[in-house]
Amino acid sequence: MPRPVLLGICFASGVILGVLGTVLQGNIWVIGGVGSGAVVPWGAAAALLILLLALLWAGTTGRSLVEPFVMGGTAFTVATIAYLWPGPDQLVVPYSPLAMETLPGPVIASLVWWLGAGAVTLISMILSSWILSKDR
Repeated sequence: MPRPVLLGICFASGVILGVLGTVLQGNIWVIGGVGSGAVVPWGAAAALLILLLALLWAGTTGRSLVEPFVMGGTAFTVATIAYLWPGPDQLVVPYSPLAMETLPGPVIASLVWWLGAGAVTLISMILSSWILSKDR
């Protein structure tokens, strides 16, 4: 596959994965009372796993670190835009002391997805580099 085509696929996939992860991260299991703050952000974990697998595919298919960087950077940018989006029509709940006090579960899930998207991108680049070096 020509590299420009693969980079375009990685960019488009990054947008789709960023939107999908932003929608999926809102799924949580609350343990105990609603205000307890004990939650399992399973939607964010699933979104990060999907992103990691896609990034590893991009790195091994392109045999370089540029493709996962483009895909992960795009997904992180979409997650950041959703995290910082002003107004009442938000898909994520940004951190603030008041939000953490009233809605601890959604705030934790939003932080896990937002910060996790950047961390998973870096981890996937390290893993891709390791896989490619073992393949040579």
